[in-house]
Amino acid sequence: MEFDPNHLSDPYKPVDDNVEPPDLECAICFCQFNNVFNTPKVLHCKHTFCLECLARMNVTSTKPDTIQCPLCRAYTPLPNLGLPKLANDSTVLSYLPAAMQHVYSIRFNRNKGKLQVKRVPSSAPALTQTISQTLDVGNPAGSEGHQSRDGGSDRSLLITVLRTPLCKAFLMSLVAIMTVVFTITIIFINKK
Repeated sequence: MEFDPNHLSDPYKPVDDNVEPPDLECAICFCQFNNVFNTPKVLHCKHTFCLECLARMNVTSTKPDTIQCPLCRAYTPLPNLGLPKLANDSTVLSYLPAAMQHVYSIRFNRNKGKLQVKRVPSSAPALTQTISQTLDVGNPAGSEGHQSRDGGSDRSLLITVLRTPLCKAFLMSLVAIMTVVFTITIIFINKK
């Protein structure tokens, strides 16, 4: 019997050769699925996206209790315990390396726009222990530029404008001009 390299078995691929392997990267961000923030989550329409992309979509959505599929536009209601409790795509997970098939418990705080690993066990692989414990996924929808309860505008919009380079340059020029004018005024007052 001859050695045929085309018939080697792949330890990460299921035994059935007739099954088309799933896409192992998110169709939104094109990042490879993993068992932390890029966990493959399946929507009711059977489309799969990573948890991070779904969190980014949810945090900017005006409907926080549902996710709209970016491919077919079907709505998926979120579980009572939140976005991380959406069903994992077990088929995609089965194609990941064995160490990545255990999905970590993630908490999603929509109000702060953060995904957070609840705990990483000390027995976890070294690579997993080096992954960031939190991930910023953006500001919740409607949190910038809206009117506050007392009728004043939100400070975050003002701070955003003040941080732009053009505004900084204008303010620095204004301060320099005011300093020169103030100095000249003092000199003229002292000469009289």
